[in-house]
Amino acid sequence: MKFVEREALWRERVEQWRGSGLSQRAFARKHGYPVRQVGYWVRRLAAPQSTPLMLPVAVDSAAAPAGAMSLRCERGWMLTLPGDVPAVWLAELLRAL
Repeated sequence: MKFVEREALWRERVEQWRGSGLSQRAFARKHGYPVRQVGYWVRRLAAPQSTPLMLPVAVDSAAAPAGAMSLRCERGWMLTLPGDVPAVWLAELLRAL
């Protein structure tokens, strides 16, 4: 089962739990789910989904020394890289972020 499918399944289960009036433990036992798994999905689905798929990019030529580039995150960190970083490596880095 793909993660998106599992998430959708647990989203339904969490909604059922909320409407049931039962504790997480009672709901899990009634339906045969692991108690810890119910708690995990309740917390996970309640967490704000703040990571956007696309981020705006602004090019600021004065922000980095000549021959270097800087990646700045909205959370406050900044990474300065030499200008001769291979494009393939940089693409892998951006995918990992």
